[in-house]
Amino acid sequence: MKEKVKIDDSKLLKKLQKYEEVTGKTVGDSMRRAARLLAVNLAYSTPPYGKNDEAKKLGERAVQNDILRVYTPAAPIKTKFDTKILSLRETARRFLTRDFDLRDAIIAAIDAGNRIHNRHANNPQKKITKKSKALGQDDLVVILKNAPGFNRLHVSTGVDVSLHQKTRNAYGRVRKGWKGREVVYNSRELESYIRTKQDHVGMTKAGWAKAALLVNAPVSNALRGIPAWVRRHTDHVQAAVKDQSEDKTRPLYTLTSKVPWADKSTRATAYDEALRIAREKFYTSLQKEIRATLKAADGGAMTSGSTV
Repeated sequence: MKEKVKIDDSKLLKKLQKYEEVTGKTVGDSMRRAARLLAVNLAYSTPPYGKNDEAKKLGERAVQNDILRVYTPAAPIKTKFDTKILSLRETARRFLTRDFDLRDAIIAAIDAGNRIHNRHANNPQKKITKKSKALGQDDLVVILKNAPGFNRLHVSTGVDVSLHQKTRNAYGRVRKGWKGREVVYNSRELESYIRTKQDHVGMTKAGWAKAALLVNAPVSNALRGIPAWVRRHTDHVQAAVKDQSEDKTRPLYTLTSKVPWADKSTRATAYDEALRIAREKFYTSLQKEIRATLKAADGGAMTSGSTV
């Protein structure tokens, strides 16, 4: 295991002074490169951790599982990842093996609405009447109300988004121990809601990607190291940078992600580690450029001396 090198402020300031003395350059460009790298590191450390497709899938799976802890589809839906959570129809079919009347009544009530919503999905221009919407759903409500084990379920036509928001903790995840009792009668709407939320995966990371752009570092590609599924959100998020690199007593570059939940999405230890890595790499890059400048100067002196 590689030992972590702690670079305190005094050590870093001495290296910055040495850098300016030897190279004749200001530290601005070097600090901007370091700040961009810090933004990339923070994007990497922000959940879902990593930058490859597996990290994206991890986030999408978490979104799917969270939503299905809050809502139960009345009829089976298509999900991107396998799930053990059953629709109400499947629950009735599998477990009501003794009460055939109740099982058949639940299935019939669900299928009645499912046929209507399927027809509307295939022909969106044809409106669903209020009476058609209630067909099956009203029956299901009455059936469940009088069925032991099912009478605590609440049936809604579509997805009540406010319920999902209420169940989430400070980190954006559905709270542990949450017992979902919300049945979404229009199962297609729940299916669509899950896909929409999965498309948001990477948005929290994108706050730091936006910061990497705003740093305006002297590099060919400011978003190098940021995957496409994060870059797609950079136009939809806000960030800020504050350049105090010319302050001789304490040069600073401050990055801020303005994604509203950014401060809660990533734990403090992840921030600290990203900062440590960026500082260490910055220090190393200064050291390399100092050595390269000194080496070039020594080489020039030796060459000029041999021709005299």
